Amino acid sequence: MRQSYIRFSMLALVAVALTAGSCRKMLEVLPEDRLDQSMVYNSLADADAVVLGIYGQVAALGDRYILLNELRADLVDVTPNADPYLQQLSAHNVSADNPYADPAPFYKVIFNCNDALANFKIMADKGVLSQAEFAQRYSDIAVLRTWLYLQLGIHYGAVPYIKDAVTTVKDIPALNNAPKLPFDQLIDQLIADTKDLPYLEYLAYPAETSLVFTVDGSNTQKVFISKPHVLGELYLWKGDYYQAAYWYKKLLSGMDVGAPRIEYEVNENRISSFNFLVTFERSQDGSSLVNSLTDVGASWRSIFAIANTVREWSYEWNWSIPYSNSFAPGNPFVELMSKAGGYKIKPSQKVIDLWNAQTLTNGVPWDARGKMSYEIAPDGDPVITKLTDNATAPLSLLNKGGQWNIFRAAQAHLRFAEAANRDGQGRVAYALLNDGLINTFYYGAFSSGGTKIPGSFFELESEITHQGFGTGRVTYPVGSPYYFDARDNQSVARGVWYRNRGIRARAAMPNLALPGITYGPGTAGGYGSVMMGFDVDPVLLEDKIIEEDALELAFEGERWSDLTRIARRRNDPAFLADKIYEKLIKAGNPNAGAARAKLMDPKNWYLPFKL
Repeated sequence: MRQSYIRFSMLALVAVALTAGSCRKMLEVLPEDRLDQSMVYNSLADADAVVLGIYGQVAALGDRYILLNELRADLVDVTPNADPYLQQLSAHNVSADNPYADPAPFYKVIFNCNDALANFKIMADKGVLSQAEFAQRYSDIAVLRTWLYLQLGIHYGAVPYIKDAVTTVKDIPALNNAPKLPFDQLIDQLIADTKDLPYLEYLAYPAETSLVFTVDGSNTQKVFISKPHVLGELYLWKGDYYQAAYWYKKLLSGMDVGAPRIEYEVNENRISSFNFLVTFERSQDGSSLVNSLTDVGASWRSIFAIANTVREWSYEWNWSIPYSNSFAPGNPFVELMSKAGGYKIKPSQKVIDLWNAQTLTNGVPWDARGKMSYEIAPDGDPVITKLTDNATAPLSLLNKGGQWNIFRAAQAHLRFAEAANRDGQGRVAYALLNDGLINTFYYGAFSSGGTKIPGSFFELESEITHQGFGTGRVTYPVGSPYYFDARDNQSVARGVWYRNRGIRARAAMPNLALPGITYGPGTAGGYGSVMMGFDVDPVLLEDKIIEEDALELAFEGERWSDLTRIARRRNDPAFLADKIYEKLIKAGNPNAGAARAKLMDPKNWYLPFKL
């Protein structure tokens, strides 16, 4: 009889803490510690406990996720406190015995997903779960498994793809010799297994369901993985850019399908005490940067600092897993990044230089997002704060509450822009990247001074979103992922996207001046100007999108994926290798040249697969 690998202690505790028991290595338990499925799959409450237990295991992957996706890339470097294995990750000379390169932690969660999926089907067949209850739980865990496999593919290339429930611990090392699915085939298989799941809405569980509640001060609704976000990423890797745009647009339009309201589409908070913008108390004085960690006088930094019990937090985040002081594993980022912990990784000099090379619209000579992503400690060391700003204060190895914030609105905007650009919709991509839709697509009257007349974006209620000058109006049908209702005519209609600000505008960054853009009245790229023509090289715009990813999303676990995805797409290993080389050179690493030479062969982008 198939048996569950969820420990009884986890099932008992998960009702009061999401991460209960997640420190346990779930498949390293003795047979007598396992429960027969007849003891754990008898009711809806049992199914819910299994779901929460699996997410408790995912919480224990937080440090590994950040290390593999950031330390291997160009925005994070090691400190003198880093052990040799972390140094290997950063310099790309990873040995087979490197514990950070062990794929087993991912497979242990995957095997529990497989077990849960098999038993959810049995529960549905027996009528223990209704069709709606089954669809939500089965789809949630299936998409979580897809994301775990995607991570394995990104870091290991070819990997065993196991969907059956595993019945013995001995099956884990046997995977060393199992057939491996090449990455391209893995993407195809993941899409095939995910796209037709019975429940693919942006919220895994509606508010009235039993898995949505508040515990230890955290609401569970965003604990569960965002399905549209995962599907969008799969299609990006596949190169099906229309489908990628479709799924990211489904996420960005979350508010359109009902409560709770999700404001991803505006990229600007509507509550006066929250703005999530880069602002200054005195316009051109860099020392007056608003750098708040609270929900009072919030700033861009508040995105990472406020708790998920604050309703405005949901305007930015769509997947986040809390950590508890009371239960393992606790917040792993305190030990990795803070001076109160082990301080093992830090911002690379490369990303510090990149932020410092920018100029804000007010003339301040640096990108404020850098100042709000890391700090300089009293001893002069740079310290990543973005992942510990929401940790329980004061930071210490014994005080490790907080959140692992994983997916957010800005990330979805940038991924959508990447897809739209490659799908021939560069102007849409440019709009979301820069200062928003209404400033990039415009049709309406002008004042004699050449500025936009408020409320004249559309003359008629029946007009459809994107309208431009020069080559004529650009229109999209309502069902298109490129349709954004940004009408701003209060006397006729005001669309939900009319306040879209754009990624760079929210960060007080100027519009990118690129060859192929022409403007009408007003100054190019400034308020009051109108984009008359857009004929930008998509490769150039893609470079700018990926650079913006670095400026906006640094340290969040996206960078290695970005670099390898673009390098694969272009068949250009230098796109990746040169950026790692620059990081290592600026760090004074004598192996920088060797690392670059190694990364020029795509086979060396992947970690050794050894369980």
